[in-house]
Amino acid sequence: HCPRIRVYNKRRSVGNTRLLLYTLFLGSAAWASVYHPTECSILKNAARRSLSGGMEGLQLDAGSEATVDRLDDDDEVIAFMPAEGMIIPDGPKRSVLCFLLNGNHHMAKRINDVAEEHKGWGQIAMIIGLVVALVALTEVVPLNLTWLGILSFPDAARCLFKMNTQAVKLCISEPFDFLVPFVTLTVGLIGAMGSLEFHPGCCAFLASFGFIYVTNGLLFDADLTEQGIRGAASALPLYVITFIMFAWMYIMFVTGGYPSASSAHEFSFVFIRTHIRTSFLSIFTRFMTTPLLFLAKFIFKKYRYGSDLTAVIKIRLIREVMPKRDLAAFLHSRDERRSSRRRSLTSRRSAGRSSSQKRADVEEVRREVLSAWPSPPSSPGGHAQAGPGQDLTEPGRAAVE
Repeated sequence: HCPRIRVYNKRRSVGNTRLLLYTLFLGSAAWASVYHPTECSILKNAARRSLSGGMEGLQLDAGSEATVDRLDDDDEVIAFMPAEGMIIPDGPKRSVLCFLLNGNHHMAKRINDVAEEHKGWGQIAMIIGLVVALVALTEVVPLNLTWLGILSFPDAARCLFKMNTQAVKLCISEPFDFLVPFVTLTVGLIGAMGSLEFHPGCCAFLASFGFIYVTNGLLFDADLTEQGIRGAASALPLYVITFIMFAWMYIMFVTGGYPSASSAHEFSFVFIRTHIRTSFLSIFTRFMTTPLLFLAKFIFKKYRYGSDLTAVIKIRLIREVMPKRDLAAFLHSRDERRSSRRRSLTSRRSAGRSSSQKRADVEEVRREVLSAWPSPPSSPGGHAQAGPGQDLTEPGRAAVE
C-alpha cells in the first residue's frame, strides 16, 4: 500500500513563477528592440533548413495573395517577412566532436562515421535501458536496475557529436525556446533526484534522460546532416514514445507510483528575509510541466509542418508599409539583393579553392626539391632523426609545414 502524496502550492508561489516568465519576456523584447531596431521585437518565424545553401525567392502565401487581390492599388499593405536568412558552413570541421578534439577533423569524421554505421545498436540499448529504468522506479524489479538508464547515453552522444557548432550556438541563444525548457528541466530533475533521496542509480537514469531530452529535443535543429534534415519525419514515432515515457514518469511521480519518491524530503532556504520551505517533489511537479509541454509542441510541429522546419531556431521579422502597387517591385528587389549575396559568397568560395590549389602546387614543388637533398643521418634504431622545424612523413624525407 503506497502512502498518499499531498503537494501544496501557494497562490503567491504560482504568481511569482508567472511574474518571472513575464519579466524574462519583457527583457528579451527590450534587448531585441535595442540591438535590432529595424526588426520586430516579438514576432519571429521558424527557419527552414536546406542542404543546397541557397534560399528560395520571396513569395506570398495563398491567404496573403487572396487578401492583396481584393485591394486597390492605392491601399496600403504591411508586409511581414524574414529579416535575413542564415548560411552556416557545415562539414566535419564544424562538428561538436571536432571542437572537443581540438580541431582534429579527420578523427572526428572517422568516429562519427563509425557511430552512424552502428547507430541501430545504440538505439536498441537506449530503449531497453529507459524501459527497464522506468519499471525499476516502481520497485517491481530491484531499484538498482535504474543504472541501466545510462545505456541511453551512447546514442545521445552520437547525436550531439555530429551537430554543427554554429547551429548549437543559435539554439542556446533562444531565451524561450531553449533557456526556459532547459532551466526548468534541470531544476525539475534535481527535484526528482531529491525526492528519491539522491539514489545513485536513479540520479544516473534521470541525468541520462535529461541529456537525451536536451540533445534530441532542444538541440535538434543543430543537426545539419542530410539524414538529420530529411529523415526527421521517420524518427517521429521515436519522439512520440519518448513523450509517452516522459508523461508516464511525471504521472507516476505525482500519483505516488514510485514508492521511493516521497514528499517528506524537504529543504529550506532564506530569500530576502523570507524563510521558504518546500519539498523536492513539489519542485519536480512545478517545473517539469514546461519541458513536457515543449516536447508536445516539438512533436506537433514536426508532424504538421515537416522535418526541415526548425523548432528552436527563429528568424526575426521586419515590417514594411507600402501601397499595393509597390509590393511586387519590393519583393523583386529583395530577391535581387539575396541573389547578389549568394553570387558573392559563391565567388569567394571559388577564390578560396583557387588559392588553396595554388598552395598545394607550391607544396608539391617544395617536396620534389627536398626529395633531391641528401637524407639526414639515421639514428641507431634505423629511423631518420628530425631536426628543429622538420616533421618526417616518410623515412629520410622531410616536409616543410
